[in-house]
Amino acid sequence: MEKDSIGNKVAHRLLQLRQANGLTQEQLAERANIDSSVISRIERGFRTNIRLETLDKLTKALGVNYTDLFTFTDDKQIQKRIEGKLALITDKEALQTLEKLIDILSEK
Repeated sequence: MEKDSIGNKVAHRLLQLRQANGLTQEQLAERANIDSSVISRIERGFRTNIRLETLDKLTKALGVNYTDLFTFTDDKQIQKRIEGKLALITDKEALQTLEKLIDILSEK
């Protein structure tokens, strides 16, 4: 399967969401009432023609909506964008405020 295909992106996103919820494939399968082999094949990119019914079950079991499922982000890209924006800020007080905000967010 092509690395940047929608099927691969969905597979990777489902894996991210499952792990973020602290679930094994078996636990997610039980919650979604589907076979764990289906989740395994999806996450490994072997099943790209996912039925809408299956996607619906998975989103409900993960407690997300379709927007969350189809939001493909790369943490490294986000970090680079933030760093680029920070480099544009020259106001010392604004930088100090941002630093405090980052400290607060880092504690969570």
